[in-house]
Amino acid sequence: MPDKPEDTAPQDPTAPNDAATTQPAEPQTDGDVQDEATRNTVTVEDAGTLKKKITVTVPRQTIDAKFDEMYGELVESAQVPGFRIGRAPRRLIEKRFGREVSGDVRNAIIGEALGDALEQSDLKTLGEPDIDLDAIELPDTGDMSFAFEVEVAPEFDLPELDGIPVTKQDVEITDERIDAFIENLLAGRARHEPTDEPAEEGDAVQAGVTIRGADIEPVEKHGLSLRVAPGQIEGLPIVDLAEKLAGNKAGDTVTLTLTAPQSHPNETWRGKELTLELSIGQVTRRILPDLDDEFAAGLGFDNVKELREYVAGRMQAQARSESQRALREQICQYLLDHTDFDLPEGVVARHTQRVLQRRYVDLLSQGVPREQIDERLAELHASASEQAQRDLKLRFILTEIADQQDVAVGDDEVNARIAQMAAAYNRRPERLRQELAQDGTLEEVHSTLREEKVLDNLLDRAKITESTGDEADEAAADEEAAENKKTSTRTSAKKASKKSSKKSAKKSAKKASKKADKKTAKTPAKKPAKKPKKKSDAEGKDA
Repeated sequence: MPDKPEDTAPQDPTAPNDAATTQPAEPQTDGDVQDEATRNTVTVEDAGTLKKKITVTVPRQTIDAKFDEMYGELVESAQVPGFRIGRAPRRLIEKRFGREVSGDVRNAIIGEALGDALEQSDLKTLGEPDIDLDAIELPDTGDMSFAFEVEVAPEFDLPELDGIPVTKQDVEITDERIDAFIENLLAGRARHEPTDEPAEEGDAVQAGVTIRGADIEPVEKHGLSLRVAPGQIEGLPIVDLAEKLAGNKAGDTVTLTLTAPQSHPNETWRGKELTLELSIGQVTRRILPDLDDEFAAGLGFDNVKELREYVAGRMQAQARSESQRALREQICQYLLDHTDFDLPEGVVARHTQRVLQRRYVDLLSQGVPREQIDERLAELHASASEQAQRDLKLRFILTEIADQQDVAVGDDEVNARIAQMAAAYNRRPERLRQELAQDGTLEEVHSTLREEKVLDNLLDRAKITESTGDEADEAAADEEAAENKKTSTRTSAKKASKKSSKKSAKKSAKKASKKADKKTAKTPAKKPAKKPKKKSDAEGKDA
């Protein structure tokens, strides 16, 4: 997963709206030893959309005091030939260490002045200040002035939060959805065998890659394992990777040309056209097991019918979660439609990576198979910039509501969510937590939980209408869930269509017979699921 994003949640109060403001000094108190002669002057000006230019003037007295402080420490510890430690006169210390001390004084003053300026300006800043340290010089005489720019959080009014209209949709457990779920179970137990035939969708290839581009050092990687599906190579999303690899055999070379996304971890690659030369070493074919009673027995069921009944019961619980996500999405859309404000341009660009992290957490929570997560994230890269604007705007709105309502998330809630994710993949929760912490996604889990709490609070006060079954209303009300279902169904259909041509005529006839029986039989979704004889591997493998 990509790197941890830098601008996530605003800090402290809102920014002033006037074009330029000189911040007055705070009133003196008995404990305040700083007088007017040593207090910095801070001026704030507009510098663009949600961007402020802050000019700081540091008085000479502060500079001299910092020199005295540093030279005082150095006199006590510096080693000067001909003098014992602590005995060398200051003039010799200044002559010997003047350049180094001047640099240290400059850096210390800038660091202290930055924090003081942000506190005085009372700005709700985002990310780090944009400052050119090398351009700031420490004057020999007089005051020191420097300027920097910061992005600030937008100010906006929240819409009416009581009685938000939403429509509750009933999610039907169809045979097609059960088929897609079982298809994932089959894929999870597939085996791969080397083949001399050209690669097909769903196969895997072992390859090496050489990446070249203008003004960048060529990069070579060997031993890559790539699925013939949308994916990533060295953090570069390739939506059409399946099309590029399909039809190639061991020994073939595939050349790809693409533009690195602005969110790529390697700054020297961002926005540049890159050429990827793939050398295919081996093609391995995915062989799915037969869906028969033997396969069902391996999962702890007597036969395929019992497996399907169990899956239907599992999917009923999944459908409730999907329905809840659809209601939350309607609340989100209401907030976006009824809240108007601009977004900081720089923050939108940097927030793109966070969109991918948020989607990654969502898919983990839904138990989507890892290979499908990689495919969906690769596809999301293509529209990540547009999605980032929507996601960032929603984040500001939900954060404002959460702050007003004092919504908090405890460590126990974070651990419970991680345990849920780990169970879906038969992983150890502590190991998954460690991985999420390493790639910066753990913070996203906390943010996701906080926002879910906000949305659920709004749902408790919403005006909920039961669905009338109108297809147009259903599509509008649950657009995101429908798109997820559509993607899952499409992916499963493609996988099914690419099964090995080596399957016997007997197997084809058997499957056709089962399909005919299924059409004439009543759906097993309405029958109570039988308890499996042993723990089923089907648990936690949500489609």
